[in-house]
Amino acid sequence: MSIRPERQARRRPGRPPKTQAGDTKSELVEAALRLFAQKGYTGTSIRAIAREVGLSESVLYAHFASKQDIFDAAVAKLGPQGLVTGRESLGRELAGRDPAGYVRALVAHVLDAWDSPSGRLFISLMVRDGLVHSAEMGDGIAQSMDELGTQFQQWIDAGRIPDDLGRPADLAWALFGPIGQARLLWLHADAAPEKRQEARARALRHTELFIRAVFREPDGPGQMTVEDVIVDDEPER
Repeated sequence: MSIRPERQARRRPGRPPKTQAGDTKSELVEAALRLFAQKGYTGTSIRAIAREVGLSESVLYAHFASKQDIFDAAVAKLGPQGLVTGRESLGRELAGRDPAGYVRALVAHVLDAWDSPSGRLFISLMVRDGLVHSAEMGDGIAQSMDELGTQFQQWIDAGRIPDDLGRPADLAWALFGPIGQARLLWLHADAAPEKRQEARARALRHTELFIRAVFREPDGPGQMTVEDVIVDDEPER
């Protein structure tokens, strides 16, 4: 299995009601991930994915044109591209007003996605099938770091980060490289709740260390600490 499994013939999709399309697509992606983990990509049929959520194949094809499209949707949501999605959801105002708060919010968004049931299942599938070593995954990570690097360049231009500290994409990697490692080690499908909590705590401590090392200006009054953002409740199983 590669990051881009062979494509199936496409059917022309219909158009489901907008109020149902989002939820149904998410359910199909999650069902596909479960089946891919059990049977592999090749061993999972479109019919099996549809049945997993109680739908007909025709309804599935109204949301996705092929099995490959479902797989691509999972990668877009739970792979390295998710970093960019998280960035887009935060808005520019926070980035300009409070760079440290922006970084904390972005890391929290990414951790929530990676520690979700689908996120943990996704990384286990990628590791089991060797996809984390694929050229496509490496390219996706590099592209995400480059895109996130544009924000670091803006902070450099604004004088919030020393201009001789490093390339913007390298700063993005310095932030998310250790967090990605924590995902591989402790945010997988078989991880115990205490290990997942430890992974989040490590990621948040690293984030605070990064903020203090990289940004010129202190956060000022009301600075959040890692203890403020660690959730005491046990992670969702």
